[in-house]
Amino acid sequence: MSDALSEEFFAEVSDKYYPQVLEGLERLGAGDVTGGIDILARPLHTIKGVTGFMPGFEAASQFTHKVESFLKKLHAGTLPHTSDNIELAAHGVNSVFAAIEQIRDQGAPDQSEIDAVCQVLAKAAGEDGQPGKTEETACVRVENEAEAAVVRIVCPRVHKKSQSQEITAAILALSQEKSVILDVSGVRSFGSGVWEDLAGLAGMWSISVRGLCGACRENFYAWDFDAVFRPLAECTVESAK
Repeated sequence: MSDALSEEFFAEVSDKYYPQVLEGLERLGAGDVTGGIDILARPLHTIKGVTGFMPGFEAASQFTHKVESFLKKLHAGTLPHTSDNIELAAHGVNSVFAAIEQIRDQGAPDQSEIDAVCQVLAKAAGEDGQPGKTEETACVRVENEAEAAVVRIVCPRVHKKSQSQEITAAILALSQEKSVILDVSGVRSFGSGVWEDLAGLAGMWSISVRGLCGACRENFYAWDFDAVFRPLAECTVESAK
């Protein structure tokens, strides 16, 4: 991960994601739990995905995943919207930003602080706090065309977090000076959560999508991702079979 990319990531955090998080936290504090978490979801998704592939920031990615899991339980109503749980959610989000700033400024986060927050969140959620295993995937093939790098998805269904991480890693490994084409011509369905994860990269890379068809196409337009990624030619009848 280049220093330039790291600097650009923190510029995005400061200028774009942190203001969104402040708005989300304000709504949480006002009792709008669902609305607040809806706002928090995208910046946390992006921070989790990008830091997972930034050397030295992996602990922040794992920590963000646990905070995000707690927020999802609140959002789904699995956890009651008590003042204590809302306060814990806000504390977890603030701790994510503290952790990435500590890594940037000191080279490492305060692991004891992260562990303490995770322990409290796990206890409130009735979990043991142990991280789950990530399933191995092989759904991406990177190719080069004349004016762009092509990230070709070779899995027919893309919904898993491990798949999202693999696609994100493939894009992060590419030069920002070259356009990226995400080729989904062989994909039948593509989860909105994966599109959300990739959306955070659109500000750093010029990403187009090629080969949209079937349920993959419907989901793409239904969630307005055409406002984030430039759609190119859609799939042929033959590739849709």
